[in-house]
Amino acid sequence: MPFVERTLEYLEVAPSEERYVGDVGRLIAKGCDALGFAHGPLPRNAPGCDGQARCAFGCPTDAKRSTNVAHIPAALKANAFLFTSTEAERVLTERGRAVGVVARAAGGARITVRARATILACGSLLTPLVLLRQRLANTSLQVGKNLTIHPAFGMAGEFDFLTDHFRTVPQGYGIHEFWPEGMLFEGGTTPPDLLAASTHEVGHTFMAFAEAMDRLITFGMAVKDTSRGQVWRGIAGRPLISYSVNETDLARLKKGTEILARVLFAAGALRVHLPVRGFPILDSEQDLERFRQASLLPRDYDLTAFHPLGTTRMGVDSRISVVGPDHQTHDVPGLYVMDGGAVPSSLGVNPQVTIMAMATRAAELLADRLSG
Repeated sequence: MPFVERTLEYLEVAPSEERYVGDVGRLIAKGCDALGFAHGPLPRNAPGCDGQARCAFGCPTDAKRSTNVAHIPAALKANAFLFTSTEAERVLTERGRAVGVVARAAGGARITVRARATILACGSLLTPLVLLRQRLANTSLQVGKNLTIHPAFGMAGEFDFLTDHFRTVPQGYGIHEFWPEGMLFEGGTTPPDLLAASTHEVGHTFMAFAEAMDRLITFGMAVKDTSRGQVWRGIAGRPLISYSVNETDLARLKKGTEILARVLFAAGALRVHLPVRGFPILDSEQDLERFRQASLLPRDYDLTAFHPLGTTRMGVDSRISVVGPDHQTHDVPGLYVMDGGAVPSSLGVNPQVTIMAMATRAAELLADRLSG
């Protein structure tokens, strides 16, 4: 697809360098080789990376091709206006058509921007709130529904030697074997303060965990969810999210836990730390077998989630979707959604490139329409 290829080229995506995946990549590779699992470095959009391992908190050297580096300067060069510390309050409509946006600046001044086309790109959690607040584009009653979030967790393997865990890039290495089954494995650096806060251990066991942090590697797993959630308007207009993990996704989470524990043990881990109630530490394959036989509930996992999608999903049938193939809402001419909410299903991978490729395609279609 040309839009995907153009996005990859624009972001300068390339495989992670071996020196920056460090012991995390080396040990996961060792475990995977022992078990016969496919693995390898993950692609990243950080051509100037110098391995400071702070990617998730903002690159300190701007080596990562994030929005502030890749997109905002390009937009300004193309004569875009950028309003900072300004919140969009509502979509301006006239005779049923979107004609702009009304916003409020930090100082209290109101700004009205009129346009031939109005684009919402607030993300899957906030775009629905804009529409729900004004009861726009929701004759299908699908706005805010169909939320997918890639339920995920992290694990740690403890070794008998010092690792360079805190000096390697996050999400630099992956296990590819199980992606066709809806399981995505990737990992890398977890900062020490966040790692300490993530454990449920207390007292002496917490101190033992903290003292072992320089001998750990962490790795994570997410599932291509079949569960669905919903975004509602909560107190003060903030997003209120409901989501329940179903049996299919719980089974994937449990299988993924077992797979990753096996990889870590095969790599030489002395013990494996789990985010699972009743199984905080596995000391052996025998403990892993006990975990395998256990009946678990979703609430037994300390889960997180990433990549919200689907809350203003695309489709040709206006009865079950919010936007059409050109990203224009079915109900309101001139109003477009160009963010992850338009993705109609769970992807099972990081959706950054998908969202950007879809937005690029949508922007070209819109440009052709406006110029025509």
